[in-house]
Amino acid sequence: MYKKLLLLTISLTTIFSQINHQDKIVIKKPLGSSTLTFDFDGRVNETGFFHKHLDLGIHYPIIPTWTIGLKYRAQYRFKDNNWNLEQRPQLEILKAINNQKIKIQLRSRMDYRIRDGKNDEIRNRSRIQFKALRPITSLKITPFISEEFFFAPKTWNYYINWTAFGFDLPKTKIGKPTIFYKYVNVKIDGKWEPSYTLVFKLTI
Repeated sequence: MYKKLLLLTISLTTIFSQINHQDKIVIKKPLGSSTLTFDFDGRVNETGFFHKHLDLGIHYPIIPTWTIGLKYRAQYRFKDNNWNLEQRPQLEILKAINNQKIKIQLRSRMDYRIRDGKNDEIRNRSRIQFKALRPITSLKITPFISEEFFFAPKTWNYYINWTAFGFDLPKTKIGKPTIFYKYVNVKIDGKWEPSYTLVFKLTI
């Protein structure tokens, strides 16, 4: 059943490519008490295939419920008929809050953005996520919702917001699928401009 749902999701994102969608493959591998991560990401909007990136990272638990992560992202955006590279060393810290009813995770990430033809800059992203403790319904899905706030470099003004809600599906032989809807607001010239993305993620 879940294989059929997985195949259907991939087929729909391919057939209806004009729909804003994001496809992710995340590979996690234990290394002692640390976790190595590899993240492949591709995005399509009304203009077509416009974004791709590769993340490499390592996360290490520093004290109970606290984890620190070091990551590197090579990101490409299609603009003016060219794929433009942005390199992003990243530092993030995650805090898990124990709760008997729901999982709560806080994450704060610092991006150091290295872009051709532009000055380097630092940006902060802070997220709070709520997830069910265990799967629900006969489909055994695990729902979640998150809110992420982006703060601009230098001024540290709040200028991007992501609201995401969706669910994890049970793990299959090829990995654990996640499907969610991401509603994005970006502040441009003092006005908030909304957009959306349907995200399919497979964690291996």
